[in-house]
Amino acid sequence: MVRELERSSAREKRNLSDFPETAPAANPVFFRTYSRRTETGRETWAEVCDRTVKGLQKLGNLTPEETQLLHRMQNELKTLASGRWLWVGGSKWIEQPENFSGAYNCSSTNIIDWRAFGLLMDLAMMGCGTGAVLEPKYINQLPPIRNRLTVTVQGAIGSTPALERRQETEVKIDEKTATIYVGDSRQGWVKSYQALLELSTDERFAGAAEIYIDLSDVRPVGEPLKGFGGVANPVKLPDLYQRCAAILNKAQGRQLNSVECCVLIDEAAVTIVAGNIRRSAGIRQFDSSDELGANAKNNLWQQDTNGNWKIDPDRDALRMANHSRVFHRKPTREECIDAVRQQYYSGEGAIQWAGEAVARANVDLLSTPSLKLEFLKAYDEGKAKEWLQERHPNMTAEELEHRSVRLGLNPCGK
Repeated sequence: MVRELERSSAREKRNLSDFPETAPAANPVFFRTYSRRTETGRETWAEVCDRTVKGLQKLGNLTPEETQLLHRMQNELKTLASGRWLWVGGSKWIEQPENFSGAYNCSSTNIIDWRAFGLLMDLAMMGCGTGAVLEPKYINQLPPIRNRLTVTVQGAIGSTPALERRQETEVKIDEKTATIYVGDSRQGWVKSYQALLELSTDERFAGAAEIYIDLSDVRPVGEPLKGFGGVANPVKLPDLYQRCAAILNKAQGRQLNSVECCVLIDEAAVTIVAGNIRRSAGIRQFDSSDELGANAKNNLWQQDTNGNWKIDPDRDALRMANHSRVFHRKPTREECIDAVRQQYYSGEGAIQWAGEAVARANVDLLSTPSLKLEFLKAYDEGKAKEWLQERHPNMTAEELEHRSVRLGLNPCGK
């Protein structure tokens, strides 16, 4: 009888707080990160469980028994859906095809054109972690920077009445000027960012362009985001365009280097994080021989004559992501030790053996230890594609290429 009363009392306490007393930070973290606003207030943990499990049931065509098991395990805090799904799972927003990526925690993109930059911003605004592969074979496909951009921001944020705001970004180009009317939507922010990058190489300009950024249609700080959830906070948006233009202008007459690409991506990340979308979550992968990438964060913090520490303002955005160097040959013991030592002192210096990453991502073909060792030897010798093609002659060229570059975000770094 006493035990039953104790159990009943424990259940009542659980219903009041949702989380055990041994997790004092659970409630503030839950309400900050996973509880969506509804017409009747913020969701409780029970409501989040209902929403997310119903979403999984629909997504996976689950049986009633499977659904019940999932619900019980999550409600009892034994097994949880991913953090991404706790936020968007079961919402009307995630059922729209253009938002599907918002359910994923991570992504990886090879930086080969301006669309890749826009895609990374779009993914980040949906809450997806962003990986960017910045190896020379990719970034060397970017066009040289042709035009020097002078950016002027106009139109006060929120000055257009809500019902009159344009949702999509519009770009109007004259002989020497361009005006970007930023749309009040995720896609609007993304298109305005990508449009600015594209104008730096637009052949309609003769080496210079006056760019006007009109922000009057962007919703103000604190206004709800009805689809994704949360509230708007475009506090860093006006700075995005001028900071990106400054990076592009330094590269006029040549292609961007790997660190310049990195900073352009990270400037978008700064804007998004400030907008309450999510934490900073990014990985930038450089070639193993890329000294610029390897040293990009060196001396990021500097001390003045009075002993005060400050961050290099031109590189501040680099804090938005971790940096890794990709080895397409097996790194030596000394290179591994040097990388670990650098991480010990600075937190940076991660390296990745691409052969191991690609092998892990092709486990369906490398099903035995001996096959994996053979493949790693071939990769180290630069013959990975030949090795795969020899053993799988019916594999298409597209599949072969896809399997050979599966190293983005793969967690095998040192």
